[in-house]
Amino acid sequence: MFFLSNYLFGNNNAFNDGYIQYGSINLSKADKQILIDNIKLMDEKYDPSIKMITKELSGWNYHTDAQSGTFHEVRASFYYAVALLDCGIKDYEQKAFDVIEKTISLQDTDPNSPSCGVWPYYLEEPLATKKAPIDYNWADFNAVSLLDIYMGHKDQLPRYLLDKVENALILAANSVQKRNCAPGYTNIAIMGTYVTYVVSHLFNLTEMQEYATNRLKTFYNYTQEKGSFTEYNSPTYSIVAIDELNRMQQHIVEPTAKRMIDELYNKCWKIIARHYHKKSAQWVGPNSRSYQTLVSTSFYGILKEASEGKIDLGNEPMRSDVKIKHHIPEEMLSYFLTPQYPRTEIDVFEKNDPQIVGTAYMTTDYAISSVSRSSLWNQRRPLTAYWGTLNDAHYLQVRLLHDNYDFSTASIFAQQKSNKVLAGINFGTTGGDKHISIDRLTDGKFRAKDLRLRFELGNCKNVGANLPTKKNRAFIISADGCKISLQLLESKFDSFTGYWEKGQDSTTHWVDFVLYSGNEKDFDLNQIGQAVLSFALLFGNQTDDLIIRETSCKIYKDKLKASWNDLNIELPVKPEKNPANL
Repeated sequence: MFFLSNYLFGNNNAFNDGYIQYGSINLSKADKQILIDNIKLMDEKYDPSIKMITKELSGWNYHTDAQSGTFHEVRASFYYAVALLDCGIKDYEQKAFDVIEKTISLQDTDPNSPSCGVWPYYLEEPLATKKAPIDYNWADFNAVSLLDIYMGHKDQLPRYLLDKVENALILAANSVQKRNCAPGYTNIAIMGTYVTYVVSHLFNLTEMQEYATNRLKTFYNYTQEKGSFTEYNSPTYSIVAIDELNRMQQHIVEPTAKRMIDELYNKCWKIIARHYHKKSAQWVGPNSRSYQTLVSTSFYGILKEASEGKIDLGNEPMRSDVKIKHHIPEEMLSYFLTPQYPRTEIDVFEKNDPQIVGTAYMTTDYAISSVSRSSLWNQRRPLTAYWGTLNDAHYLQVRLLHDNYDFSTASIFAQQKSNKVLAGINFGTTGGDKHISIDRLTDGKFRAKDLRLRFELGNCKNVGANLPTKKNRAFIISADGCKISLQLLESKFDSFTGYWEKGQDSTTHWVDFVLYSGNEKDFDLNQIGQAVLSFALLFGNQTDDLIIRETSCKIYKDKLKASWNDLNIELPVKPEKNPANL
């Protein structure tokens, strides 16, 4: 801790009360240059008349009424202000102050409002008139930026602005405490703990201090008992988690808290390390939440910096917050540098019945993974495979699409052994459409002009598939050096027979089993007696002999029972409230 704090904090105005520490920012020349480069990119989106960063929207978005146009973004504006101050250029100070003052002013400060302490996403969408659900996470995320401003630049802020920052931080922390996010919401559980712990000690809020201490203990005990994070193995939120844990390492110094934080930090890195596939340089599933199926190249910059250059994939660190300084525990470096293949990684993400078990099988050339139960929300990656190389990685992803968007009310169940996966899909009557909770189905009803099971082949150039003349006959898909043997074991969706179809666009190929395609019509899952699919999937190299044998599937007493050698699944065929118990 001594080395880290001296690296980040200057010698002047350092603070340490035995619980938290902070001081003025003292970055290296390299980090300052990264910030200056980032600022130049953000300058292009800066609106000097409003004093905020702009964002172009196009299409449907979570938590917003807005769908297209130019909007002034709260979170990005706070990031911009932090960067302007952190880079240490005097000429940037006033612009940073202007951005902070304007953006703070958008916070809900009405003590009688349920969203007091929260910010909207955009200037143009105030919380008071917002129709889409409010994202209460914005109290957490934006408070983190304000803490960076307060702890790193307190003595630079004009008195009038310092008062506003202090008030905004207390309101945001109060909102976080009032919401009291459960430990299962991993990244927000961690972030909110950081916010309430530090704010309570900055401003001597005794009751909040006790709350934050207990919240950290609760999250630690919960995670230890589960053995994993609820938002498991997430390329999106595991990075958020380790970032916030690293902030805790830098600013929370009380010994008992520090021990728990260090253990959680190492646990997070262990999950990442065990699911890294060296040849393709991909983060192998199953993933509870992921915004894209191939990892962002920024991940490689994190690995390089966190390994002190030992993992060098050609990408320099380019992080918006250069104060985050990760370190891969020494005992985990071998997963990245000298991994042992073939191997299978088994994770029990939920120990209580019905369990959630993840399986990842990795060879030198490819990796395939699945999870025992999950929704098919577009942020889930319950069944994926990766192959190829660092600069030419490919993926397979299984999806269930409603009008070309992932249908969240669909659930998948799978068992896997090595490169074989047996899976089934059914439907819930109360699940979400595009999102698992924001746009839930009403009485199991929805309108659709297209429903299909998709086997998506991403970043592939050479794909071949001779579709079967009979829908339940096994067939082979070839894709850039690997093969997928696939057999549809069962397909029931109301009275529709279904058929195979293939297609492609500029970046992606797909093989689809079409449940329905035609004029838009009403569907009522409560009235559909059978809505279920099952398939067997075998993945391997181009030279492998991939033949699916000894499969069995039958429907008996409203249950689909499928088997393939020693793999077995069972699931309801009639739509019900929550078939995956998620």
